[in-house]
Amino acid sequence: MKTLLDDASLVEQARQGDEVAFAAIYDHFQKPIYSFIYRLMGNSEDAYDITQDVFVKAYRALSKTTPDLNLSAWLHRIASNACMDILRRRKIVRWLPWDPAVHANITPALDTDEPEYNVELHETRQQVQLVLSRMSEKYRLCLVLREYQDMSCDEIAVVIGTSRAAVKSLLFRAREQFREIYTEFESAGWKAGTIVKARGRQGDKS
Repeated sequence: MKTLLDDASLVEQARQGDEVAFAAIYDHFQKPIYSFIYRLMGNSEDAYDITQDVFVKAYRALSKTTPDLNLSAWLHRIASNACMDILRRRKIVRWLPWDPAVHANITPALDTDEPEYNVELHETRQQVQLVLSRMSEKYRLCLVLREYQDMSCDEIAVVIGTSRAAVKSLLFRAREQFREIYTEFESAGWKAGTIVKARGRQGDKS
């Protein structure tokens, strides 16, 4: 994901407490942050509430940041931390259907006027959602940031607080885990109950 705000002076004004400047930042980032949270949480109500909370936290903390702040990565980190905290407390993970695209495995496609094709596409999205629900949190997060948010490894590293090399390793293992679980579900005829064991095994991998 490229830098969304080129006007560094606007960010600096917001850091100094300028509410108008922060409002401009909110207007610019609200939609991508909401979209990111929506994909992590799986419903609009959670996404709306958490998005508001993210920007409240950002407003309060912005003055404590440094001038070289990567604003996009910083906001996504606040958002990802908020989502992961809630998901861990609930001990459940709900996912929206992933646009069928995980690296080279599944090619993204748009809905068409062909009913049979749309049914197949819907089924594929459901299958991908099921696979994602069996993956470990850190792998899911990396894939969402890379595939949905189109972030670079450097940006993901800032969001999750690790190194670029670690991100590349996480993405590799995440894609491998996705393929493994996908294959198990496929072999079982996409019956969730037969793959319960996969959730514990895959989730424990690091």
